[in-house]
Amino acid sequence: MENKCILVAEDDAAIRRVLADSLAGAGYEVRTAPNGRVALELLLSTRVDLALLDVNMPEISGFQLLRMMQKECPGIPSIVLTACGDEQDRVKGLQLGADDYVVKPFSIAELMARIAAVLRRSPGRQLAVAQVLEFPGGRLDGETRQACFADGSLIPLTEKEFELFRYFLTHPGRIIPQEELLLRVWGSRNKAAQTRTVAVTLTRLREKIGAEPSACIETIRSRGYRWNAP
Repeated sequence: MENKCILVAEDDAAIRRVLADSLAGAGYEVRTAPNGRVALELLLSTRVDLALLDVNMPEISGFQLLRMMQKECPGIPSIVLTACGDEQDRVKGLQLGADDYVVKPFSIAELMARIAAVLRRSPGRQLAVAQVLEFPGGRLDGETRQACFADGSLIPLTEKEFELFRYFLTHPGRIIPQEELLLRVWGSRNKAAQTRTVAVTLTRLREKIGAEPSACIETIRSRGYRWNAP
């Protein structure tokens, strides 16, 4: 594993210590910050490959820090840590540029998986590794933008079908609200104007990729969708 550096910006000393120890044990370099001001100083003065940002930090909140990162260091991916499960707060973090979010309490295993997924798809990754993603019965090829199946068949996907499929594959096991898909795949913050956009595109995608992969895309009533591969 590459020696990636993770910034842990968390005001709770016990959580900060557990995260730092777990990340170091997994082979990452770790920098820690007890508040947003120290986190910003580290982001601007040292190498950071990914930032874990608690929302409710003193001096500079996680949301404020995300805004600053967009101007000062936009290439650094981030994951928001929040104790608030409210959908609006999750969407707000994504709107401000976060790559993912984790709601407290969370398992270390889940967080490690999210970190690995964000690092894989971050702008700093080598193009050679660029997105060959496995799914049951085949793989998604980022270079040709096709779904490639074990029997040799190749299914071309439209831009949005491809991006939607890729978003599911890179966020496994998590319920993804429709608002998040509209924002991250379509770049739209206007839910009312595109109430059928996700459903229509998903229907076309399911028709193209067939029954086995389609069965992994769960519709969670009133909450969103989840990629749940065996």
